[in-house]
Amino acid sequence: MKRFIILLFAFVLIKNITAQQPPTEKTLLWKISGKEIKQPSYIYGTFHLLCPNDFILPDTLVALLHTTKHVYFELKLDDPTLNMKMMQSIMMQNEHDLKEYITKENYDSIAAIFLHKTKLPLTAVSKYKPFILSSLLYPSMLGCTPISCETEIMKIAKKDSLPINGLETVDFQLKVFDEIPYNVQAKMLEKNLLNFNKSVAELKELISIYKTKDITKMQKEVADEPEFGKYENVLLKKRNTNWVPIIINQITNSSTFFAVGAGHLGGKNGILNLLQEAGYTLTPILY
Repeated sequence: MKRFIILLFAFVLIKNITAQQPPTEKTLLWKISGKEIKQPSYIYGTFHLLCPNDFILPDTLVALLHTTKHVYFELKLDDPTLNMKMMQSIMMQNEHDLKEYITKENYDSIAAIFLHKTKLPLTAVSKYKPFILSSLLYPSMLGCTPISCETEIMKIAKKDSLPINGLETVDFQLKVFDEIPYNVQAKMLEKNLLNFNKSVAELKELISIYKTKDITKMQKEVADEPEFGKYENVLLKKRNTNWVPIIINQITNSSTFFAVGAGHLGGKNGILNLLQEAGYTLTPILY
């Protein structure tokens, strides 16, 4: 469940780290420097949607954001065609329907729960990719109208007239989930709905870990998710590997602020370690 959801910014204390092991300091904000970089860049791990009570942009983050020249998210969030592109990719291929993947005994039950939690009849969205349907449960699971970390950062960037860009396209990001079979996605949706309270508890646990700023534990929670652990290469490792050359090219040319899901930062195959292995200095910014 946690894996699927991830499906998430005063005074600065600086401590150098070695390149012999992945960064483990408990912070979500890191400075990138070294090699050909003339001005430092920064990377921050987000939790894409949070309740207002759990959300805060640290003063340190805001101050550093003001010093940069560009902002990168996973997607180019100010693309005026973003919603249209997403709508074009949310349907299952070949006219598949959720009913194909849910037992008749359980379909009526999950349809009733889905309607109660989202106010949408399942029949109206039954051809959507199951992970899209899971994302529609998110506000109900949080129990609030969530705030987007990336949107709040983008507001600040827009006030500073900073260019916005993305590390990958909407089409690519949604196709990543096509590598997870629809029946696996559907079974996870079914499990979440039939065990809704447990799913809510797991989400709250993941948010609690995020608030401790422990990127190593965040990455491990994502990688250890039973249903999706086997897809870690597709969901995290491969995307991280794709992003790092883009990040390197950008930081070589301009001071840039990157904001990506916190699960992408930690671990051996995380962005921070991949940048260290490429010869860059990653400095934790403790706030």
